[in-house]
Amino acid sequence: MTTPAFHPPPPIRYLHRYRHHVHSLLLLLLSLQCLFVTQFYLYYGGTSRGRQWFRDVSSMILLFWKRGDDDEEEEGDANARQAALVILGTLALPAGIAGGASVLLLTTRRKVRRRELRIERERGRHDDDEDDDEEEDCDEVSTEVPPSRNEGVVASSKKRNSPRRRFRRWIASLFRRPSRFAAAFVLFPCLVFFACNVQRHVSSSSATPTESLHADDIAASPNRQPRRLLLVHLANDLGILALLSFSHLLLPVSPHSPLVRLLRWSPVEAAVLHKWAGRLAIAATGGHGALHLAGAWRRWIDRAWHPEKERHVGGASFWRGYLPPSSCWKHAAADRASLDPSRFGHGCPREDGRCVCYDLFVNLTGLLGLLALVVLLVSSVEYVRRRRYRFFYVMHISMAPLFLLMATLHYNRTILYLSPSLLYYAATALPTRLQSRGRRRRRPRGTRILSVAAIPCPTPRRPDGAVLDVVFAASPRAAEEYRPGHHCTVRVPSLSLKSHPFTVAAVPGRDDRLRILMKTAGPFTTELARRFDAADVDDDVDVDVESPVPPSAFSPPTMHIDGFRGLPHRWHRHDVVVLAAGGIGITPFLSLLVDAASDRRRAGSSGRTEAVELHWTCRDAGLIRHVYEHYVSYILREHAGDGGGAKDEFPVRVTVTIHYTGPAHVVDPLPTVYDFESSSFDIDDDTSPMMPSSFAVGARTDVSRNILHFVTYASIFSLGLSSLWIFAARMPSKDDMVGRIRPLIALTFLSLGISFLAVARVASVSRSDDENDDDARPLISGDTYGSFASPPTEGRPSPPFDAMASRTAGNVTYRFRRGVRPHPREVVSSLKGARTPALFVCGPKGLVTSLREEVRGRESEGDDCEIYEEVFEM
Repeated sequence: MTTPAFHPPPPIRYLHRYRHHVHSLLLLLLSLQCLFVTQFYLYYGGTSRGRQWFRDVSSMILLFWKRGDDDEEEEGDANARQAALVILGTLALPAGIAGGASVLLLTTRRKVRRRELRIERERGRHDDDEDDDEEEDCDEVSTEVPPSRNEGVVASSKKRNSPRRRFRRWIASLFRRPSRFAAAFVLFPCLVFFACNVQRHVSSSSATPTESLHADDIAASPNRQPRRLLLVHLANDLGILALLSFSHLLLPVSPHSPLVRLLRWSPVEAAVLHKWAGRLAIAATGGHGALHLAGAWRRWIDRAWHPEKERHVGGASFWRGYLPPSSCWKHAAADRASLDPSRFGHGCPREDGRCVCYDLFVNLTGLLGLLALVVLLVSSVEYVRRRRYRFFYVMHISMAPLFLLMATLHYNRTILYLSPSLLYYAATALPTRLQSRGRRRRRPRGTRILSVAAIPCPTPRRPDGAVLDVVFAASPRAAEEYRPGHHCTVRVPSLSLKSHPFTVAAVPGRDDRLRILMKTAGPFTTELARRFDAADVDDDVDVDVESPVPPSAFSPPTMHIDGFRGLPHRWHRHDVVVLAAGGIGITPFLSLLVDAASDRRRAGSSGRTEAVELHWTCRDAGLIRHVYEHYVSYILREHAGDGGGAKDEFPVRVTVTIHYTGPAHVVDPLPTVYDFESSSFDIDDDTSPMMPSSFAVGARTDVSRNILHFVTYASIFSLGLSSLWIFAARMPSKDDMVGRIRPLIALTFLSLGISFLAVARVASVSRSDDENDDDARPLISGDTYGSFASPPTEGRPSPPFDAMASRTAGNVTYRFRRGVRPHPREVVSSLKGARTPALFVCGPKGLVTSLREEVRGRESEGDDCEIYEEVFEM
């Protein structure tokens, strides 16, 4: 007697089926609440009433931690504790909660392999059977003709132009476009907070000068006190504005940032928020320093014109206010209490002796921090960043820590304002970097390189130009987590200590390997191509031109490939998708074409892609032949005679148009191939397949697999937040400059310790699984299409396009055009009449600009279109 199957009640089944939607809804509500808390503080906390309201709320919360100490002692630290609680509770805590919820709840859907689709079509699983009734209840749909997207175009266009829909699109654009998000939720609220502070200080007349002014800024004349007091308040308000901007600085640029993944931004789009926050912070810091320097410079000029006032200090010097004398350094080294204002240092540049060592050290740290920011600003200019990237990178990794140290010493609450960025970056970046470093130590030879093909692509400027096709082994988890649009970082220790980003493409028909196409356009790629040049083979080795270069002649350079990063293409969210690529810009769309050709949409369903159209403009004959042989012909062969599968499902219509703009008569040199997986080559045991990061956000299909990452993130953020609170609550004096570094040091060691434990735990769990996968799965499993067996040769005079004529196979249409560059109107013509059209662009700046202008012109006529730009220039 068989036991009947257990069927859970309908609510449980619905929750399990739509669990991704439930998780997204919970995450959305929680993130909006965290955003509201931060925005409420920025808009209301700078006013007099808001300042008092936050102070009252913080004092009520602090009653739970009152230990019954002396009232006078508690009253002395009450303001500092209230300010720390407000800053940490409204800036750091919401960012931590939103990030932790994103780490836990963000998941991805299971990847359906092309092999499984092929088996399902062969078995006829999509026929009418009882499984269809169990999965979903739906009315029968006519399957004679698939639904057309042109039906009801007039009605849908009127509906899209309604005021309600336009308002919804405008609200959605605030979160989809980083520039609007930065203006609406970072720049404008910070400026409002600054304006409220200035208005409060202007209208306030009860401030005591000795409490508000710096010791060196107290005027000798009573009639100048209000004006100098306002000047000091304005300078300090600019400093707070800079700190508020710095609190958002590292949120969008952290590796595997949960909030960036939540907002569905690419790394390049997220860098826009980083740039605008940095610009506002540097401008406010410059204003803060300029206003403080104005008073000192005026006093220096006054002394220069009236030398009789310098009889007590021995001469006028501007730098004497910023360079502490030797007595201050001796006292600081011997006893930190000597920095207290109650003790005076020698060599003070004021005749009244009101200047102390603490003032001089504050001025010195502020000046050094400002100089560090100026260097960062100069090195971040687009010209310097594009032409001297090494200088830009070195200045960032050296000047940023210097500024952090100087800013922490300059102001006692700097570490509190910077806590959102510091804690968030430590919780997201340190585990990833430690895991990458550990893998490099366990596998000193890096990622297992299977083959490299050097495709000649000469240009008038670079006669030796080429495109490198690097194929490397991928672990089962890498094949499962990879999506079209992902990119990885490549690090070659013998060439550069910096990791370089490259787009990853799938190898059609193979799930155990991935591919990178890189063009020799810079020093790194040029030198890497030279390492694979046939001229580098030893002269003693006899190379046969009828076979690939023997791998025994040399071994590939060590390459550490780490990933995945970036956001997968969101092409499935649109009914009509147009892909526009120029040159090597075809790389992000190769895997997308293969997946789109294998996708199926159900008749009558919404939110499914109906058509994908590619326009690729290229002048490199060798690159066109390579892409055609490994991708286009594969798609045409796989879908030849494809009738669409089930009677109620239809394949996505895929159109591939290649526009060749090179010379009419061209010598087509075949690529030089280095095959490292041949039977005569023993692959180094110190290499390993590419393994994705275990701390990537949204890469797993189940929430339970995110628990370890969530525990690591929550531990670093919560313990770091607790250490900052302890520092703020128990700091003996606000003038203790040495004590300000303690929370920074504690946060560093705390984050490193937790990250090390998490990485060790991941390594112990996955090491055995990885070894079993490497032993069980062979590198070569049967014949594959596009195997690298092309012999190196000088070329052939006949053009390679005779066998690449236009044809149609199933749902795939291929067209080849010579000598014609498509007009932007022709490229985007397929978007007209679509419900949710999208344009993906990757190519030169002129191509991106012309297509963007063409789409914007159509939007003015009522046709809305999402534009996704693949940009590799940060």
